[in-house]
Amino acid sequence: MIRKFLNIEKYKTWQLVSLIILIIIILPPLFVLPAFFKFWNFSNSASIGETIGGITSPFISGLAAVLVFLAFKAQIKANQIITNQEKSRNILSQLSLIQDDKLEIEKVIGMLLNRTELFKQSSTIQVVNQLNKVIFFTTEIRLAFELIGEYEGEKDFLYRKLYYLYVVRYKDLFSSFTAALNVDTAHMDYQIPIVELLFQIKFLNANLIDSELYK
Repeated sequence: MIRKFLNIEKYKTWQLVSLIILIIIILPPLFVLPAFFKFWNFSNSASIGETIGGITSPFISGLAAVLVFLAFKAQIKANQIITNQEKSRNILSQLSLIQDDKLEIEKVIGMLLNRTELFKQSSTIQVVNQLNKVIFFTTEIRLAFELIGEYEGEKDFLYRKLYYLYVVRYKDLFSSFTAALNVDTAHMDYQIPIVELLFQIKFLNANLIDSELYK
């Protein structure tokens, strides 16, 4: 109960300032009134101004400390807003990259599907490069998904955009490609990248399955 009462963050600025001002106004007169006990009796003090000043000084310092705290708190919130905006821009940048498809993944996978027999032979630079393009592209989709998960703002729109982009444009294409790949019959030069690609696509299919994930 006491901890909840002392939790400064739950109070509004005007409440904290009003409380301290109220304390400053009320306490000094209480100290200078005649008291029941001699050790608490300040009413006959010769230096009454110094007495009041000494009494109010800690509270004024407390008010200053609270105001500094609130300023830092506001700065932290502003930094969080800026950080969140930067995350939002990064996600939109990732989505644009996936949508633009400058690597022309559809063509790359189409060429690889027509030459699946090459995976049974020793590696060639051309095939390795094409396979790496597909791995890189699936990694970019996964990165977009993970960035959305870390985003503290409205995730639903961003996720749905990624979801429909993947499902409509790439999911069937990747499924056809992975169905044509066989790690057991592939040459050892291709086995590691094929396993990595299969893992990435499995991750995407497992996580991009619900359009209402962040609803």
